Amino acid sequence: MDSTLGRRDFLKISAGALAGIGTLGVAGCGNEPAARNGKKALQFTFWGSTTRATRTDKAVQLYQQLYPHTTIGTQFTDFNSYWPKLATQISGGSAPDLIQMDMRFIDQYQKKALLLDLSRFIPQPISLPDFNQVLLKGSEAEGVVYGIPFGGNFLGILYDKNLLQKAGVEMPEQARDWTWDGFAEYTLHISKALGPGVYGTEDASANIWAIETFIRQRGKELYTSEGQRAFNRQDAFDWFAYWDKLRKSGACATPAVESESSSTIPALSTLAQRKAAINFSPSNLIQATQAATPHNVGLFLCPSTTGLSDNGTYLKASMLMSASATTQYPDEVAKFITFLFTNNGAIKALGIERGIPGSARAQALLKPSLKLSDTIQLNLVHLITATSRPKLVLDPPGAGEVSDLLTMIAQGLSFGKLTAAEAADTFVAQTDQALERVGV
Repeated sequence: MDSTLGRRDFLKISAGALAGIGTLGVAGCGNEPAARNGKKALQFTFWGSTTRATRTDKAVQLYQQLYPHTTIGTQFTDFNSYWPKLATQISGGSAPDLIQMDMRFIDQYQKKALLLDLSRFIPQPISLPDFNQVLLKGSEAEGVVYGIPFGGNFLGILYDKNLLQKAGVEMPEQARDWTWDGFAEYTLHISKALGPGVYGTEDASANIWAIETFIRQRGKELYTSEGQRAFNRQDAFDWFAYWDKLRKSGACATPAVESESSSTIPALSTLAQRKAAINFSPSNLIQATQAATPHNVGLFLCPSTTGLSDNGTYLKASMLMSASATTQYPDEVAKFITFLFTNNGAIKALGIERGIPGSARAQALLKPSLKLSDTIQLNLVHLITATSRPKLVLDPPGAGEVSDLLTMIAQGLSFGKLTAAEAADTFVAQTDQALERVGV
């Protein structure tokens, strides 16, 4: 792991810290109080890389130049450290006004009444007439907008073009030609061609988004609309057995290599460290990953199951611009959110680092300056929007813990502590327990 505090720590904190603040609610959503010294001070917290921080700060500076009576302080950290820190801030009564959110936690936060209802600011001042409606609809919770998607992304594979060339292989021309069986043969060939220490692919068995895509290819979802498990034991077994086979064949990175890397910090990924030619990754991380390696990085869709036209991939809100329900400045918050999504300078400052913007005008504004890899990402987003089955089931409050369970169980399997059958049994049983416990 790349942090001493992961999502499991966040859930432990939230079980106590967040439990006592669920009724703070909308008390701060009335008239805005008078600001000190004539200025309104907002706090904006987000996770991400230094690349994201630089882009975000530039957009904030533009806003402050246009509206000098408002100051916005920014804080950022890595993904794993972000959630326990945010829970601590909220429980201490110092929730940031502006909060970058992830769809996996929206349901948990909105059920605690911790997020500002942005629906009342739409269509004015937050005007989104040309926004991708599939993306916007997929970010709602019980029909209410609690965050505006910074952009849309999808789970794809990032690949090292230099390593593939060295191994004498190319990516398939069509996504439909990319199957899991073919992927196993392809990555094994790469491992053999590149020699010891470099592998065809990372071990993605612990990637919750990857197993979700795998399960969706079977016409299912991870969860039901009631917040229960929607996959079965066979689904879990097939997933663990597949990666166990790749691991034993040498097609994917060893547990020792994986333990020295990070799937959430691009600079520490197996791809950036040139220990694996392929990583399963959110598509918007291509920029940060490219910045971390001198090799050329490409983007493609995930493998799919033979004979299925549904790749399982879906367009996801890469992250959302949300706000605290207790902010003293709800109108100013809405004003800043509007600026981020509609101001030309802000759109250019943020670019597509957080994903392809949902606004058609923003896409058109950025398109002339996009690199080839970014254009490929944009085209794939359009393809997925037009052909994929959207995800309409919101992740339940226990989704974060399920993700942690997958990580621990996959690690246990990779180190030989569990068989694939034992991993499947454990994952199914403990998923049910987590969803029942956290969902209460």
